[in-house]
Amino acid sequence: MKKKYLYHLALLVLLISPIQEVQSQRGDFSFGLAPSYKANGYGISFSVNNYRSVTDYVHLSITAVFSTEQPDATVEFPYEDYLLNLGYFTTVLSRPNRGLFMYFGGGASTGYEYINKGEMDVVYGYQIPKSGMIYGGFASFEMDFYLTDSFSLFVPISGFYYLNSNLNNAVLLVGAGIRYYLK
Repeated sequence: MKKKYLYHLALLVLLISPIQEVQSQRGDFSFGLAPSYKANGYGISFSVNNYRSVTDYVHLSITAVFSTEQPDATVEFPYEDYLLNLGYFTTVLSRPNRGLFMYFGGGASTGYEYINKGEMDVVYGYQIPKSGMIYGGFASFEMDFYLTDSFSLFVPISGFYYLNSNLNNAVLLVGAGIRYYLK
């Protein structure tokens, strides 16, 4: 009778062990939220990553940037950028035993630039530009520090370049956020 229980216990351990291995690995998707710093402002980004392999992923993010523009000492006005970014990232450095990964990537970016709450004024002889659609590209470097199997702390450094922006053609965002991995 004892041999029968030992046999069932051994069989149960052999069956549960591979299931545990599969459950502890990261999934195909992750979601991230990262507040960012920008000169004279701030931003926030929500991202979804689809991992195609261990070394690369497709990146989709929605970013909002809130800042002020000061073309000269007498004029200052607020503006907001709402962006949709689609890109591809690949691994630059990985240390899985230490929980550190570094990625580099980039892609296309498009959105809307909302300037001075939609008002086009002339202030001290300076014509405030009008709001409108913007398009261009972005490049980003991300460091990912694993906290658990499901969560990581990531630090994105993203640069955006817009071909038709009325204010700043180049924008740099530096942030830190939390990423959740689906299993």
